[in-house]
Amino acid sequence: MTRFWRLYKIDVAVAAVFTAITQYEIWIGPSPILNEPVVGSHPFLSLVALGFTLPVAFARALPIPALVIVMVQWALPHAPGVSLNLFAIFLAVVLVVYLAATSTSGRSAIVAAAIVVLAQIGADFPELRRGDLSAHFGEWVFFALAWVLGKTVRFSRMRGDRLALQTIELERRRDSDVQEALVDERARIARELHDVVAHSVSLMVLQAGAARQPLLAIEATGREAMGELRRMLTVLRGHGEVDELAPQPSLRHLDVLLGQMQAAGMPVRLAVDGSVDDLPKGVDLSAYRIIQEALTNSLKHSSHSAVDVLVRRIDDAIEVEVQDAGPALNGHEPGVGHGLIGMRERAALYGGKLEAGPRSDGGFDVKATLPLDAG
Repeated sequence: MTRFWRLYKIDVAVAAVFTAITQYEIWIGPSPILNEPVVGSHPFLSLVALGFTLPVAFARALPIPALVIVMVQWALPHAPGVSLNLFAIFLAVVLVVYLAATSTSGRSAIVAAAIVVLAQIGADFPELRRGDLSAHFGEWVFFALAWVLGKTVRFSRMRGDRLALQTIELERRRDSDVQEALVDERARIARELHDVVAHSVSLMVLQAGAARQPLLAIEATGREAMGELRRMLTVLRGHGEVDELAPQPSLRHLDVLLGQMQAAGMPVRLAVDGSVDDLPKGVDLSAYRIIQEALTNSLKHSSHSAVDVLVRRIDDAIEVEVQDAGPALNGHEPGVGHGLIGMRERAALYGGKLEAGPRSDGGFDVKATLPLDAG
């Protein structure tokens, strides 16, 4: 709608220019270029000229009425002793034909084209009756070019509008997919945290039970916390999901993960600097999952060249890095997509940071740093 009003203002301005030119040439005198002398009553000729120039202002909004007004006058023969052959009027008629072409489609376009053809035949009728087919040939050419140009502009504009709508829809779907992936990943992380917390609380309950008398309150509180955790997990799990009884993975199990990747055809090298045996369970699990997701992305999207996995235990953090030296397949970067969302969520959960991006040699690196005091 904004574009329509902007174009409407332009049409009004063009109509005002045509009106000013024709009125000047009627009352003051036409220029000798492309014009013939004006003959007839000036007030009458002024009204006739307005019938040609004013419809330009609303030809885009009301193409059929504007076309009828202009083309009927165009087809009517001049009254005896009247001559109004001004080039500005002819240009106004051509412009109305163009605007009608840009603003009509389907049946209305057929009607508009028929009006132009019939009006031009009417204007040429005396010459056609004498067998003179070339008297108004230039007018036919101008009208045809205006119509073709108008339709070309209309089709181009419609295609641009369709592409814009498709772009908006794709962006909406992308945002929806990202949000859905984010929710799913958070639910998955929460389920895994449940298992970690449940283990710790269970141990606390057992220890409290051993010192039965002084720690009854702690035991009761622990059991209540366990019940709340189970209810939370029930909400987080989708319908039909089965509670996994397998132990949660750890950085100590990386050799198993790397063996699976190598069996799938992707060579992986592992380097561990420092001990990973006493990491907080949540940090340990998140670091493992980040490596697992990065390797999975490399397996899906890279050329299966050698991948290096680096694990470093630094002062108060654990640092994991996956270096993929191979180029991406089919233009898909290994770190782009929902997997990267999950890795960022896991790093942010423990106050860490994740860096992912292409390498200068064509590969892709993923690096995460997780503080140990957040576990």
